[in-house]
Amino acid sequence: MDKKAFLDEQIIEMMNEVEQPEEKAAVDEVVSEEVKPEDRTIYTGLKIMGKWVYFEERLLVADKLIMMVPEAFTQMGEAQAKMKYPSEQRPETILTDSSSAINLMFTYMDQAIKDEEVETFRDELMRGMQRLNPGIKPQERGVEVVGKKQVAYVEFTNPVLDGKLYNLLYFMELDGQCLMVNFNCRTKEMKYWKKAAFEMMASLRIVGEADERKGEFNESH
Repeated sequence: MDKKAFLDEQIIEMMNEVEQPEEKAAVDEVVSEEVKPEDRTIYTGLKIMGKWVYFEERLLVADKLIMMVPEAFTQMGEAQAKMKYPSEQRPETILTDSSSAINLMFTYMDQAIKDEEVETFRDELMRGMQRLNPGIKPQERGVEVVGKKQVAYVEFTNPVLDGKLYNLLYFMELDGQCLMVNFNCRTKEMKYWKKAAFEMMASLRIVGEADERKGEFNESH
């Protein structure tokens, strides 16, 4: 299989993932209120859509990756995952909220990659996705250095049956392969979750690496 055909196959699998269409209350809200709104992060708790959302470190991707995720997020059940993401190549890990409308997905792509190639891979994938679905509207894109890894990200929206989804999609090299992570929610909820989505991305750590960036993220997001 040539490179273009292989990439198209990966894109089709990716499209199947993105086209198908109450957080835990604060235990001690008084403590949270003592932190100024501008200083709140996923490490202190964030008020999202009127509710306090607290985050915790989780071991993910066969215990190779550590990431801060909402405490209330749980692994989506197999039956629900098959319904929401019909492709047999659906993400290995799908963390979701109680409504299953806010999701964080992790997929090992069948693609050997080097750290310095993730940005190029992101751009190739997005071109292919737009070719197959002109309704995809890319927004901001960039590269963050998280720990010792380059993480190439892109924000985009895509239409679904009952509205639009906001996606923060990013790629990194892990054990010589490309790991793809996708956070998505309805566009009407984007303004509430965008800060948390970028901070979660910045919290990524490879198991065994020193935690040198805890809590840091690009303030432009």
